Amino acid sequence: MDVETALVNHYAMFLGKEDRVEDLNVDSLFINVIQPSEAIQMTRQVTREEIKAAMFSIGENKAPGPDGYTSAFFKKSWEIVGEEVTAAILQFFENGKLLRQVNHTILALVPKVPTPSSVLEYRPISRCNVILKCITKILTDRIKGSLGNLVNINQSAFVPGRKISDNIMLTQELMHNYHLNRGKPQCAFKIDIQKAYDTVSWSFLKTILIAFSYPQKMVTWIMTCVTSVSYSLSINGNLCGYFKGKRGLRQGDPMSPYLFTLVMEVLSLLLDQNADLNPAFRYHAQCKQQKIINVSFADDLFLFVNADTVSVKAIRDALRLFSRVSGLKPNLDKSTAYFGSVDQLVKQEILSLMPFNKGELPVRYLGVPLISSKLMYKDCKVLVDRLDKRVDNWMTKSLSFAGRLQLIKSVMSAMHIYWVSVFMLPARIVKDIEKRMRNFLWSGGSKQVSKPKVAWKTVCLPKSEGGLGIQSISDVNKALLTNHIWSLITKRESLWVRWIHSYRIKGKNFWDLPCRGSPSWGWRKLLAIRSKVRPFIWYAIGDGRQTNAWNDNWCECSMLSDFITPRRIHNAGFSMSSTVSDIVDELGAWKWPIVWFDLYPVLNNLGPPNLEQNARDKLFWKDNQGYQQQFSSSEVWNSIRNRANVVAWMELVWFGQCIPRHSFHLWLVIKNKLKTQDRMGVWEAGSATNLNLMCCPLCRHDKDSHDHLFFLCPFAMQVWNQVKDMAYMENVNASWISIMDWLEQNACSKSAQSIVSKMVVAASTYFIWQERNNRLFSQRQRSAAMIANVILHTVRLKLLSFKVGRNSKNPLTLDRWKTQVVNRDDDPG
Repeated sequence: MDVETALVNHYAMFLGKEDRVEDLNVDSLFINVIQPSEAIQMTRQVTREEIKAAMFSIGENKAPGPDGYTSAFFKKSWEIVGEEVTAAILQFFENGKLLRQVNHTILALVPKVPTPSSVLEYRPISRCNVILKCITKILTDRIKGSLGNLVNINQSAFVPGRKISDNIMLTQELMHNYHLNRGKPQCAFKIDIQKAYDTVSWSFLKTILIAFSYPQKMVTWIMTCVTSVSYSLSINGNLCGYFKGKRGLRQGDPMSPYLFTLVMEVLSLLLDQNADLNPAFRYHAQCKQQKIINVSFADDLFLFVNADTVSVKAIRDALRLFSRVSGLKPNLDKSTAYFGSVDQLVKQEILSLMPFNKGELPVRYLGVPLISSKLMYKDCKVLVDRLDKRVDNWMTKSLSFAGRLQLIKSVMSAMHIYWVSVFMLPARIVKDIEKRMRNFLWSGGSKQVSKPKVAWKTVCLPKSEGGLGIQSISDVNKALLTNHIWSLITKRESLWVRWIHSYRIKGKNFWDLPCRGSPSWGWRKLLAIRSKVRPFIWYAIGDGRQTNAWNDNWCECSMLSDFITPRRIHNAGFSMSSTVSDIVDELGAWKWPIVWFDLYPVLNNLGPPNLEQNARDKLFWKDNQGYQQQFSSSEVWNSIRNRANVVAWMELVWFGQCIPRHSFHLWLVIKNKLKTQDRMGVWEAGSATNLNLMCCPLCRHDKDSHDHLFFLCPFAMQVWNQVKDMAYMENVNASWISIMDWLEQNACSKSAQSIVSKMVVAASTYFIWQERNNRLFSQRQRSAAMIANVILHTVRLKLLSFKVGRNSKNPLTLDRWKTQVVNRDDDPG
């Protein structure tokens, strides 16, 4: 049997064969259902505007459908095809019927391993028609609005407002100290569902949609899109086979993740039902208050239970029932069991009930290591290795400083973002990552070392403060972790937040919680950054009932607990948990003793807040300048990072139309960090070296220095005199200070003339430095006229890319540059 036949036969049997499943008993199982008002919204008339919005929200880089088109084609040609596409989609929503050609899907097989040797080592990706995607996108938008009311809070995937980090951080807390042989016996199961999306039973899906009270019209629309599918395989660029689907959800369909979330909700309901019906069932340690049994993100499933056979049997029975009704089965080879403080005999009994592999921590969960103690260097070394591998691929390319800077900011800085949003990375890992960034910037490789031209601390400053805008990993780490602090104090709807309030905060003030005992790594690091962010978190008083009077920031004279002692607070009849509303009477006056005004003179300048009934206190972020800001990670980063004075020349170097490599070089020039021979001599010359002999390679007279090169050198002066007219700087003499002063006064606008002036100056410094290096190291030289032509030609090419209307009010006419710049005989190409 050839490869094509084997693949087609496999998928025809796998997707084209209907699983026989049991009927689900829905009596008293479904508690949260679609409300009548939500049902009306779901089945409302689909509008033309809704269709267009759905089409234009589909990513242009998604895999093309069987017709070869992506959404980019439909967007670009919407004025031509939009009417017919809209009519076809409206017809589906009117009669609930779909042409089989529209729902035909190509399965593209992506290898899971470098050299696959079996059918199972390919991952099928569904390439659906764009029109079908548009239809299911409309359905998805209507489904996800009510998903939060249907799906238990222990599911985070695809439910608006829920985060993947909640699952990670909660699981870390629950499995903390699993490595120790003490405490209550407990166990956890990491379950891999075999071919999760591909094995969902269609009859089961329809049953649960009806049980969730989805309106009949919505059920018809969904099931038509799901059940009318047919498949062909793309093998080596050729379409092979044809068969109709009988089960499964396509991973290329926008609606599939949301339907799968509803499928997994049934498992949660079955687990909860078995726990409630079994009086001997015992929850995992620190799970009873929130009744936590499972935590899931799509098909990533973790189960937690007390390590006794009765409780394990209860969840095993729920899993078995779920498999029989849904078609989803655990992959026994990839599922693992973890034990904390469990006797060997009990372990064996549990593993006989749940025949999974016995696992050891740390283990990878949702892309990060799941640990039971401290996060170690070895747990995170994969970040460093991944960075080295990426840089090794770039080393074959000739990249300028500006090119390397762009890769650092857009790629290297993003590779660890997911991790730092969950963990405080070990200092050694941060040091190693930043060391590789620094090496790549200055030498082109992650392990190649060359002396940095500018200190890394300066490089990590914003461009407005004289840096390159690379963000310090440590600052970003703290900023992203502050999101979790914000979630805790605002009590965001999250299972992790609920758990922390139940088992860690316990009604106390978060800011004053001691870090005692043996807290988890994540919780300990979260407490450690409190002092860094607390000064920026403030309350705007409404009714005063949500703000602690003593320990929260709400009045301009600082927190009251900074100068009023707990003893005086208690002696005055208050408690440390008193709110602002507790210290203001009905007449709007302070309730505290009059003697306090003598003891604490600052209170004389503090007027009572105007309390507004039924208006909740609002939390906000106050930045370094004292302005109220909406909370965001970027605002946090900007507040806690190292700061420097704002530089006046930022707009002269970095502007939207700049040539990046020229701007980077100009940045080095302004910083006086070019390796001219006078600076190199200080580092490298021996005692016998005569620094006065290190003359300028361009003029062979004066010493090679920054001030001489720009533009006191006779050669550089000739170049400048030939280009300054085209830069509208006719009356600016050839000194660096004069040029910078003129630019700061005259070139800070966004006019074309201002842009040209800045481009010419940057290009002049770049090509004069290039000529200096060519003469010094390659013994190649060009005349000043040739250098001037290169400068003007480079600027002209950049100007040709500008989109400036003929009726533009810019004082510059680009025609002047198109006709007067280059003598073609001297065109450097």
